Amino acid sequence: MLASGLALGLAVGLGAAAGCSSDGSRAAADVRITDCVRDPDNHRAVVTGEVLNGSSKRSNYVIQVDVKANDSKIESGLASLFRVDSGARKTFTIRPVGADVPSDTTLTCTVAHVGRIAAE
Repeated sequence: MLASGLALGLAVGLGAAAGCSSDGSRAAADVRITDCVRDPDNHRAVVTGEVLNGSSKRSNYVIQVDVKANDSKIESGLASLFRVDSGARKTFTIRPVGADVPSDTTLTCTVAHVGRIAAE
């Protein structure tokens, strides 16, 4: 939770310093979830994905992902990616801190919010 709060704080701080804000749905189009699974060792969700920077500028991203188990939201997690060049791809992994996920549970992960801020 501390790391998630820190990531969000950094993103908000970067937005204020750069004088920019996220551009909503256009930024969300840059993000794709590639896997959403239960870690067999710690019984928690693991979400992987990638960002393809579709803007014309090097950008910082904050990505919030919601995890559902059998269609009920169980947790959210954050990832931060810094200095993603225009047209470049970067991968991310989110390990939300939450309840144990039973082995027979179907997980679904969705991108809840994306903030994209021009990097200097």
